[in-house]
Amino acid sequence: MGLITHLKNSYYMPGVDERLWADVLKRVFYRRIPKFPRTIQIQTRTGCNGGCVFCPYEDSHNAVPKGAMSDTLFESIVDEIAGQKATRRISPYLMNEPFLDKTVVDKARRIKARVPWAKVVMTTNAGVLKPEVVDDILRDNPFHAVYISMQGIEKGPYEETMRGSLVFEVTKENVEYLIDQRQRRAPGLKIVVTMIKTRVIDAEAAVAYWKSRGVESKYTVLENRGGNLPEFDSLNLGSKRVFKDCTRLFKHAYILFNGDMVLCCTDYYQTMILGNVADSSIEAVWNSPRATKIRRDFLRGDFSENPLCRDCYVSQVL
Repeated sequence: MGLITHLKNSYYMPGVDERLWADVLKRVFYRRIPKFPRTIQIQTRTGCNGGCVFCPYEDSHNAVPKGAMSDTLFESIVDEIAGQKATRRISPYLMNEPFLDKTVVDKARRIKARVPWAKVVMTTNAGVLKPEVVDDILRDNPFHAVYISMQGIEKGPYEETMRGSLVFEVTKENVEYLIDQRQRRAPGLKIVVTMIKTRVIDAEAAVAYWKSRGVESKYTVLENRGGNLPEFDSLNLGSKRVFKDCTRLFKHAYILFNGDMVLCCTDYYQTMILGNVADSSIEAVWNSPRATKIRRDFLRGDFSENPLCRDCYVSQVL
């Protein structure tokens, strides 16, 4: 990691480092943790049509509450974000397949209208991103970017990895239609086909294919999702390391359908709930004593009360 990257990914809290000189240097060169999250993910409803081998959803979904966010809560969240004027990216999904919510495109438009300076970004497995949904999106596109999570470019490895009700030919046809229509109707929409590199797929071949179709594509490293992925070692191509340079808890907020804010997008079992934004506010939960202590402990390398971060590993293979 280069110096600039290190500084960009390093955060400061007063008093974390007891050495006065080090505290002063960090105050000058590191980023101050924002008083309001820079990125917010909103779970408009629960549920996913996939059962990806790299995701705990298939095992966790029966262990946690299910439901849809009320319109009142959704509006309250968007109102607060608009009033704060600090959030740069908003994504109306979290631990789910967003397009299972038939109102999510309308919700994205409402976000864009109220918070025009923020980028509205979606991630989908594209299994239900049918032509009629694409046509609705492109009629008045609210998205800065749509990320497609699609594992590989071969039917066998794709379906072995993504499982659930996902069918390779259907998903590929949906993505191809989105690409073709984007070119004609919304050239400013960013499309990125992403995947996680595992033993199962040929990530390089898949990236090359989608780049040949004129869109961005990349693969990222495998995570064990806060220790919630037992298959991590069998899927991983090489060594692993503790994800101690993670910055999610310093700038990202993750709000479940019922208003609970969890520490991280990997907390599929909802073991570290910071508070509930329906009972108070995003600002209050974000700056709560519990959230502040977790961040301070993380910066000090103390995970005794934070098993989610303590047990989080990432692959070292790219």
